[in-house]
Amino acid sequence: MARYVEMVRAREEDIAKLIELLSEKSDGFENPKLILIGGYGLRAFIPFLRSTRDCDFALKKENRWYLDWIKKWLTNEVSIETCEKKDGSGYMRCIKLIKIGRKQVRVSLDFMEGEVTGRAEKDVVRVDERFISDSWKAKIRIGGREVEVRVPSYVDYFILKVVSGRASDARDIATLLWKNGMPKGLKERIREVMPHPEVFEEKLRKSILPIIEDKRFLHSWRGDFHVNRIQRTN
Repeated sequence: MARYVEMVRAREEDIAKLIELLSEKSDGFENPKLILIGGYGLRAFIPFLRSTRDCDFALKKENRWYLDWIKKWLTNEVSIETCEKKDGSGYMRCIKLIKIGRKQVRVSLDFMEGEVTGRAEKDVVRVDERFISDSWKAKIRIGGREVEVRVPSYVDYFILKVVSGRASDARDIATLLWKNGMPKGLKERIREVMPHPEVFEEKLRKSILPIIEDKRFLHSWRGDFHVNRIQRTN
């Protein structure tokens, strides 16, 4: 357990430094407006921390490719594992290996421009103008640092979590509902931001609810947040 905690702390410290670098390069996440999503974005909505390896960002597709900007900003910090572009969206995964003793810890930064996509073809959430305009600044704890980031509105973040549909997302959704309740305007926003709105209901019915209804869910939910539980400071 001691070695695991050491690895988590080292990873979080490095991610905090990378986020601070992105903030500096983007004028405080204003140019472009980089929106923190995923497990680190969760920290803006609940008073607990859940350990996560990946750090995910979404941004709106404009006339230029912001992925090219970000690649230049991070060129001395990470290696580019994947960079894909198509008509209306792009995806880039950046990797960094941190050495701790004899082991290496992998840190991943994912950037999704124009769309946030999942594992299936129809798992798509558009990063539209409202996604950007409704985003907000929050201070979150990463490692020993408090960093300011830009995160989605609650309703947009909730939609992203459901569409992702993993077991960890089910636990996150339960915590979000417990602390914040059901997002307002959810049905309308699903129609606005999802090209295939039927996916949202399918994910709830087939992926999220079966996990939450399982009798073992409460134990796994407590375990996910117990070790890293901490009061939010922002």
